[in-house]
Amino acid sequence: MAVNPLDSAPLSESDSNTTANTRASSGELSSALLTRYAGPCPRYTSYPTADRFTDLSAGSATAAGADARKPWDALQDINTLSLYVHIPFCRSLCYFCACNKVITQQYGLASSYLDRVLTEAQWYREKVARVPVTQLHLGGGTPTYLNDGDLTRLVQGLGDIFDLNPGGDVEYSVEADPRVLEPETLDTLRGLGFNRLSMGIQDFNPEVQRAINRICSPEQVRGLTEAARERGFGSISYDLIYGLPGQDVASLERTIDTVVELAPDRIALYHYAHLPHRFKAQRLISSDLIPPPQAKIDMQLAATRRLTDAGYQFLGMDHFARPDDPLARATKDGRLARNFQGYTLMPADALVGLGASAISYSRDGYWQNHHGQKEYATAIGERGEAICRGWQLDTDDRVRQWVIMELMCHLRLDKREVERRLGSPFEDYFAQDLARLRPLVADGLVLESREDLVVSERGRWFLRNIAAAFDRHLHAGASAAQYSRVL
Repeated sequence: MAVNPLDSAPLSESDSNTTANTRASSGELSSALLTRYAGPCPRYTSYPTADRFTDLSAGSATAAGADARKPWDALQDINTLSLYVHIPFCRSLCYFCACNKVITQQYGLASSYLDRVLTEAQWYREKVARVPVTQLHLGGGTPTYLNDGDLTRLVQGLGDIFDLNPGGDVEYSVEADPRVLEPETLDTLRGLGFNRLSMGIQDFNPEVQRAINRICSPEQVRGLTEAARERGFGSISYDLIYGLPGQDVASLERTIDTVVELAPDRIALYHYAHLPHRFKAQRLISSDLIPPPQAKIDMQLAATRRLTDAGYQFLGMDHFARPDDPLARATKDGRLARNFQGYTLMPADALVGLGASAISYSRDGYWQNHHGQKEYATAIGERGEAICRGWQLDTDDRVRQWVIMELMCHLRLDKREVERRLGSPFEDYFAQDLARLRPLVADGLVLESREDLVVSERGRWFLRNIAAAFDRHLHAGASAAQYSRVL
């Protein structure tokens, strides 16, 4: 049975033999501590989380009436903008993947989809203030499934509608599958202004790769990493996963050693969530091959030691970076932010998400497109947009959103600043939340004083659990079992 991290009891008597000083400040992790908080929990790329969204289609009536202000109306009142484009197409199926994807060899489907994305972008022309786009991200699926001509058509089409100015301090990033990425495409991407590249590695062990149907050699990744650096990509990141079928500590350590040798600027080390009842592709993985919980904990500890010993800085959640990487410097300087792509140093006043299942946000709330290709295509053809659900933020949501992002990005919460925003005493307003936080304080994951809450060094591993204490919607009766486990 999954452990609910927020219902965890305080330390047992045997645990309490550890000195208070060590519990409060040490970055050390133990299997017992990791097990205690390993249950399902949101990732908080937004607050409220996307599973709370309700009907909010552009043409629908709401409880407040069809003429009520919608979250996208606030796009007229921004100074900076982020853009996200979801490209769902892949050439082959990776069994572990839980993304919104389409597996096809029929390239015409992707080209037609791109037509609809640009039609949707056109819908935003009169709704978005003409402000600089500080961040552009292509996600998927496999964005580099698009040929070079269509990649160029996409970015140039976006430039006709939005204020794209590549270079300087802006961040243009793209997710890539190293099995199919060609050096010529890197030339195209750099010419379009892309300066960040993320490659999905997952694991270099051949047996694990066969179990997840994703075969990729270190030599392929090395060649692309060197080619990207030669072309001026300023930051290269690898995605790794632990807990995959057939993995063990020794095999993961070998993968980490190879990754360290390749020296990416950033590393995301994700926990594999095996949810075959939700994701059909995962039913192709034998559950007997999934490592048990203790083995996953041992893998996480071993991988973390390997990466930090190699000089990577642990930023929090699943992210590591070289000390000279801009993301690490932003963490040190208190400039780290978070959005649907994870941690970022390029926060914007709003994000416009284009494509099937894409999520957008403004200061007033969130809105999401239809998930299915058919529904997305029909909506774009009929209305020029595909909004199906979302969330209008109220005052309480805004305060809790700020609280959660402060803890996850800056690792500190100034109680007096919260009171200034609330107009009421912190301890009174968040009495129930602080009660849920007490076990984490007892375990030394959060340090509490009269002035603030501070995430300890080892508390960085449990940011999801810490944030969840302040999630009003999570504790309103809905089950947490629908979320991925922390471990």
